[in-house]
Amino acid sequence: MTASRIPTTAEELREAGLRVTAARVALLEAVRDGDHLGVEELASGVRDRVGHISLQAVYGALHALTAAGLVRRLEPAGSPARYEGRVG
Repeated sequence: MTASRIPTTAEELREAGLRVTAARVALLEAVRDGDHLGVEELASGVRDRVGHISLQAVYGALHALTAAGLVRRLEPAGSPARYEGRVG
């Protein structure tokens, strides 16, 4: 009997049909490490991991991750969107 292996973040991106980039890996990990973070907080977390990234790039990557089902977007009434890694 073989133990099941947890896929790496890069493998998850590939399995979801997404191109693997340092920014996407860092963003997905930042979402999963945080607790309902907003875009500004996520961008800061990505910058800590890989250096410069624009807010536009963060929004684009979040859209791709959400569409692929890897990230969930929460929209509290009267507040900016928040993101979490728990899906399903």
